[in-house]
Amino acid sequence: MKDYNCTTSSMKESKLKLTRRHFVSSAAMTPVAFAASSLIAATPARADVMEIREDDTILGDRTAPIAIVEYASLTCPHCADFHRIVMPSLKKDYIDTGKAYLIYRDYPWDQNAFFASVLAHTAGEKRFFPTLEILYAKQAEWGNASDVIAALKDIGKMVGVPAAKFDAALKDEALGEAILMDRMVAANEYDVNATPTIFINGEEFEGDWEEYENVDNYLKDLL
Repeated sequence: MKDYNCTTSSMKESKLKLTRRHFVSSAAMTPVAFAASSLIAATPARADVMEIREDDTILGDRTAPIAIVEYASLTCPHCADFHRIVMPSLKKDYIDTGKAYLIYRDYPWDQNAFFASVLAHTAGEKRFFPTLEILYAKQAEWGNASDVIAALKDIGKMVGVPAAKFDAALKDEALGEAILMDRMVAANEYDVNATPTIFINGEEFEGDWEEYENVDNYLKDLL
């Protein structure tokens, strides 16, 4: 896996402990500050990273021979590149053809990523991945908006999430804790410390994911 200095923080020396209060305590809360640091490649994954959890969001047939887990942050530009450059072909060649399925898990680096994750989950299971596509495509627009919540509400209108429903979801403690639990488990159990981090059939993909050809060649060897 490459070293990335996105909006990342070092988690190499201690276990990550997060609660919803890290991201949401009031409407006036300022963004969480993360210190930039150099990152090392994560250690090999345990097979249980691929186990499907009750709150997982899955794209494709979960009986497919190739299982892909993606840990991503909606404010990470590298994650946006992955969804813009790689995902269209990955979906067409592997997910839509029943060769692979994708489990997307939240790894919010900051408050805005957390808010965006809440919106995606509020859109519902059928609209979750289309919402992700829009959020990544428009990342620079809503991520740099003076009022991020208002910008996300505009996207919410596009995917059938009324403003009042989004407001209620932001106050939903169970949803907030579930989103942060994805990140905490990834950091503590699987040594995830950069985004996107991708596991394929239990092993961390350490190749160059920025070119679809590299991912394609890796997946072909698994079939």
